Amino acid sequence: MAAFAPSAAVFATAVRTAPAACGARSSAFVGAVTPAGARLPAAAPRSSAPRMAAEVDFDAVGERFAAEGKSPVEVIDYALETFPGEVAIAFSGAEDVVLVEYAHRTGKPFRVFALDTGRLHAETYKFFAKVEKHYGIRIEYTFPDSGEVEALVNEKGMFSFYEDGHQECCRARKVRPLRKKLGTLKAWITGQRKDQSPGTRTAVPVVQLDPAFKGIGDSTLIKFNPLSDVSSEQVWATIRMTEVPYNELHNQGYISIGCEPCTRPVLPNQHEREGRWWWEEATQKECGLHKGNLSDEAGAAQAADDLVADALSGASVVVFSKTSCKFCTATKDLLTKMDVPFTDINAEILKNSADVRAALERKTGQTTVPNIFIGGRHIGGNAELQAASQSGALVEMLASVGISVPQPSAK
Repeated sequence: MAAFAPSAAVFATAVRTAPAACGARSSAFVGAVTPAGARLPAAAPRSSAPRMAAEVDFDAVGERFAAEGKSPVEVIDYALETFPGEVAIAFSGAEDVVLVEYAHRTGKPFRVFALDTGRLHAETYKFFAKVEKHYGIRIEYTFPDSGEVEALVNEKGMFSFYEDGHQECCRARKVRPLRKKLGTLKAWITGQRKDQSPGTRTAVPVVQLDPAFKGIGDSTLIKFNPLSDVSSEQVWATIRMTEVPYNELHNQGYISIGCEPCTRPVLPNQHEREGRWWWEEATQKECGLHKGNLSDEAGAAQAADDLVADALSGASVVVFSKTSCKFCTATKDLLTKMDVPFTDINAEILKNSADVRAALERKTGQTTVPNIFIGGRHIGGNAELQAASQSGALVEMLASVGISVPQPSAK
């Protein structure tokens, strides 16, 4: 076997912030593996009916499990006991296969789901099939909305993330499908580990109320992170000892495995996340599936990115402005005169104004306001808008998003 490295670029949950505000630019096991057939420690008292989330302080349960050093098997056993049939393992197709192994060891029925983004490696799809055969299970596959993906690709091409960042693509192919799937569950089990991203994933409780997603019927969702305090080395010790299937990409130097265009092997001594979205800053190496477990700095950056994305998806024409900006006033005057409906987002009144300005700068490269978008496409500032108006191009832009305005008469 080739050398194995950490990873489990697992399902990461992404949180969406309130859509109305945006701004201006500018994860081995703990202890020994339980032998097959051995009696598991009682993780939770048996009951004839599942506990209701409202009756249990799951944050306190997480703290207690961490203090007592509960093993991943015990944590998963508790999850399956507490939410029979209504909890599922989020499987990324990487070394988080140990979660499936641990669930199998409990002897309880369990569910596994995976996000098929449509851009996974062939080896990952083959790995899914191997896992299904090895454990005699059927993975529940979740897919992105075909219309949303089609629109994104037709507008920006197949590889737009190399130019304007991976967040938009991840939201369409991973985050929103995950949100839809979690909306059918009461709890989920992830392969998150603190050592996956030491600089960003600092808050990964063993059990928690999910800070980013809702469960069935818009209820509070419980999130189990059995591998929270487990190292990559421990994960791979378990995989080698139990001889469970693993993704063949690990033999090729891949550690953290995601979509094919956004994943590459890492060099010796490189951190596993350096093989993901390598063209972006280190603080941006999260896809949004586990935003609620990011450090303050990384979480703030992603929250700002989400605010901008939500604003652009919620209106055809969006202007990021400032009160004391004459160019912003000129922009809004022109749109008002043309009777164009638009959303004005004043960067000055946002609590995370600086973060949103930075998010806009990452997205557009523009450091000034107004920052104008039509149909999610960045137009530029006031000068560009005025020029488009004079040439008649603005009317065409607006028409492309279903806004009809009179064509200015020739002088």
